[in-house]
Amino acid sequence: MPPGPARPIVLVLHARYLAVQPVDTIQRVAQTRLRHRCTRPVLSLDAPAGTWTLVLATGRRGQLTIPDGLMAVYDLTHLTYAEQLRWHHQRCPDRAAAPGAADLALCDWEAFDPLLHHQHIHNRLPTTARHRTQARA
Repeated sequence: MPPGPARPIVLVLHARYLAVQPVDTIQRVAQTRLRHRCTRPVLSLDAPAGTWTLVLATGRRGQLTIPDGLMAVYDLTHLTYAEQLRWHHQRCPDRAAAPGAADLALCDWEAFDPLLHHQHIHNRLPTTARHRTQARA
């Protein structure tokens, strides 16, 4: 398995989302001065990072569950509420402080459903950390 899944499951604000790209390449949605989408990732060396952890692959209330299912998620729930909001809104630390800054794109999160997205469930933690991500069991 590569250092992180191509489409990781991210736990932010106590909800699970399927990202459209690896954690270290999730792109900001903010508009640059030249009116292009910012190409820098949300993962910043200036801000705290999440941790990889294994959780049960259960669905939301009323959803069917995956039998015998553990899955690796990039957990952001230990971060402050403001930092989780920054990730959820796909903003950099500077733009998170300026809520009036324009967005050029919609956020890329997709609500995670273990039955619909079963092909993205990995039952092992990434073997190599990317940038500042950490693995824990």
